Amino acid sequence: MITRTAPPGELADLIGGSPSGTALRDRLLTALAADRTPSADGTDDRARHVHRRLRLLAGNLPPVAELLRDPEQLAVLSECAALVEPPLYMAVINHYVLCLRSVVALTDDPAGIGAPWRALATGRTKGLFLLTEIGDASSQLGIRTTARFDPATGEFVLSTPSAGAAKFSGVGGSGVPQTAVVCARLQAGGSDRGVFSFVVELTDDAGPLPGVTVSPTVEAPSLPLDYALVRFDGVRVPYRQWLRDGARIDADDAFHDPLGGPDARLARTLSVGQTLWATLPSAVAAVARQCSVQALRFSVHRRAHGRLAPGARLLDLRNQQHALLGALAESFALTCAGRSAQDLWARRPAADDRCAFGPRTEGMTFSPWTAVDRPLAVLKAVTVRGAVRVAGECQHRCGLAGFLGPNGLDGYRRCTHVFETAGGDSQLILMDAGRTLAQEKDGGQPAGPLPDVPADRSGWWPAVARAQEARLQSDLHRTVRRRTRTVRQRSQAGRTGLGLWNPLLAAAHDLGEAYGTRLVADAVAATVASVRDPELRFVAEALATLYGAVEARRSAGGLLATGTLAPAAVRALPEVIDGLCDRLLPHLPLLCEAMGAPQDAVPAPLGADDYAAALHARLAR
Repeated sequence: MITRTAPPGELADLIGGSPSGTALRDRLLTALAADRTPSADGTDDRARHVHRRLRLLAGNLPPVAELLRDPEQLAVLSECAALVEPPLYMAVINHYVLCLRSVVALTDDPAGIGAPWRALATGRTKGLFLLTEIGDASSQLGIRTTARFDPATGEFVLSTPSAGAAKFSGVGGSGVPQTAVVCARLQAGGSDRGVFSFVVELTDDAGPLPGVTVSPTVEAPSLPLDYALVRFDGVRVPYRQWLRDGARIDADDAFHDPLGGPDARLARTLSVGQTLWATLPSAVAAVARQCSVQALRFSVHRRAHGRLAPGARLLDLRNQQHALLGALAESFALTCAGRSAQDLWARRPAADDRCAFGPRTEGMTFSPWTAVDRPLAVLKAVTVRGAVRVAGECQHRCGLAGFLGPNGLDGYRRCTHVFETAGGDSQLILMDAGRTLAQEKDGGQPAGPLPDVPADRSGWWPAVARAQEARLQSDLHRTVRRRTRTVRQRSQAGRTGLGLWNPLLAAAHDLGEAYGTRLVADAVAATVASVRDPELRFVAEALATLYGAVEARRSAGGLLATGTLAPAAVRALPEVIDGLCDRLLPHLPLLCEAMGAPQDAVPAPLGADDYAAALHARLAR
């Protein structure tokens, strides 16, 4: 059983969530820790290993219908998988967050699908989500895999028209039954009806089913799973396995879709991304917390032999404090953002889960993601980037130990970095967010520099983040209006898209990132404001303020360029950070206990009191 020295109740709730979420976390971590079978390196063994771990999780989870409608429980599942075995987390995303959630969200009666649903829900079959096609950038906007309706049989015929339309996912290996939700372009009545999802059985214990071609395994060292390319050649899919989401094809071959258009249908089909974006921030926040805690514990016990202070602890050095306490503060901010993402998803209209989110197809330019849900997609992008920074900084600050596999930091860094692209490309999300924000602005003049508000106050960074977003938004809005007039004068009518935005892509990205930074700052401020205990409030405010000061120093160039911060304010930041580190150091044992995973759940040598002995013991197993 997982054991933990419980921090004060409100701090535990602040980091870990509700008592039911904590109980589920302990149950899953206990089950995974008790499963001592090592990860396998061979392709076949690795596929079976992941599938066995998925079945293990399934046996310790609530019923699927309950799980898939509870953002906290899904987030806890994601956190546990990411902490214990990052490659397993990608399998969890495919199986639960994308495959099973698509079925629940896009059909009135999942049980009506029959045997494929029952096998997925119990974990007997591994679930996948096949969206990305390898041939083109932004392939989600130009899906080429087709599902042609055959009125003679009432089935759909799934086909891959070219090599570039092959799907890519963790479908490699052998000996594992797999079923996928496949995104394909529906053709009915001689017309393109938009992109829908279909439940398709891909493999059984003996390998690919008829009409399904799975390539040899494609290695991806950053996240070692068995990836492969998948093609379809006339695979017949029963009508009941069409996730039609209120659409229908009548007996006379007449097609009806309540959404009314291909763009709205694409956004709806991809709305499963909301579930990923609502839970991924919590998973990467848990990884960031674990990296920070392990690196801090290592630095507390690690002695240096530099001639300035022979025998000093690494954490006595100011640069180490700035880096690692700053990482802890950022992981706290990511935790707050993760909770905010869960709340955003939970507050969406629930009376009709089908079509409740109201797709915003006007935002579908560089990618479809912000059209599905702008704040959640942007939170995904900025929290992943924050976790990548934390994991990379912690790895660097631990020297050689940071790169050794048993210590986990390298695996965490690679896992978080994968999600810069996976789950919706972060760069495209931020560019689309910035583009739509610029078009919403009234074009007023930006305000002058902020007054000299002390940077060691918890409200300073949210004010700075709001001001920076407003300045970038106003500047880009005015630039777009001016360039629109110029481009229209030089171009044929209606051909202003690339000519208008090509020189502005970096500015759109910066605005989208500033919007995400402000969302995180607001989430941190709301969390700190909710703390009742005075001592804990003191610690939470110090973490929040340190996060803001470190973030301001990292992005000082942009803040100076817009006039949001004056040079004197930037020059004062190192001293501000020193003072905040001094405030937090006495509370470090409490913070590490609250923010790290139990040692018996994630037994990395790096977090042990005697690192060398723990590493020797790990290698001697």
